[in-house]
Amino acid sequence: MRGTWVAISLLVSLLACGSDEGPNDDPDAGDGKYRPPPSGVHTTEDAACKTLLDAHSKQMLTLGCAGTSPVCPNYLRVEYGGVKCMEYDKGSVDGCLAYFQMQSTCDALGDALADCLITAYPGTEPAGCATP
Repeated sequence: MRGTWVAISLLVSLLACGSDEGPNDDPDAGDGKYRPPPSGVHTTEDAACKTLLDAHSKQMLTLGCAGTSPVCPNYLRVEYGGVKCMEYDKGSVDGCLAYFQMQSTCDALGDALADCLITAYPGTEPAGCATP
């Protein structure tokens, strides 16, 4: 009987332990996506999208890959629910650039483009678009 109580106590104490996640960690982590850390520096939708897709295209050429990259601004808008003109985090964009450069095959690079998620700042629209 005492062994049962010890086992139950141990189980309860293990279940009560929290995770190592910090307050800024994404709750969807564990889905196979790569989320570079944000820097807190905002950038426009256009700058973020062009930076990402230009780097992807450049790495495709470096690796000798055939194909095309997605088109801005739809690339980001599709990923973030169609919201137009949000601002994005420059540090996470830079993190995706580094992630693209780490890829050594065309398939891995294609996966990296789909799997690297930059930090969006909901509620910043329309500040993420240049004004005419």
